Amino acid sequence: MSQTKPDSDGRAFAALAYIVPLLGGIIALIADGRNQLTRVHAQQSIAAVFTLVLSLIVWAVVGYIIGLVPLVGPVVTISLFSLVIAVAVFLVVNWLISFLRALRGEERTIPLANRLAIRIFGDASARRK
Repeated sequence: MSQTKPDSDGRAFAALAYIVPLLGGIIALIADGRNQLTRVHAQQSIAAVFTLVLSLIVWAVVGYIIGLVPLVGPVVTISLFSLVIAVAVFLVVNWLISFLRALRGEERTIPLANRLAIRIFGDASARRK
């Protein structure tokens, strides 16, 4: 989905959401939450941070349980960390692309974080004017 010709303030707050992880998204929602572009990018930014943190927590819990298995457990746990790294790399690449799109005034969703953002905040595209 793409939106063109937004005001420059919307682009500034949308970009702020990516410049300062988590806090920038919260500030952008509070300051300019009525702007569709700002809301979408702020929600995506917050959800991306939550996705990364959630993947680390899931790995820690599952890794701890699997790590209790003698000999094989620690190896499997360390191997599973590669999935956390893959999620982190994926989110960072999408984060940078979304930041550039926010500066241009385009809406762009991050695939993994978008599902979490919809669950947390609801569907931002349904609130269009």
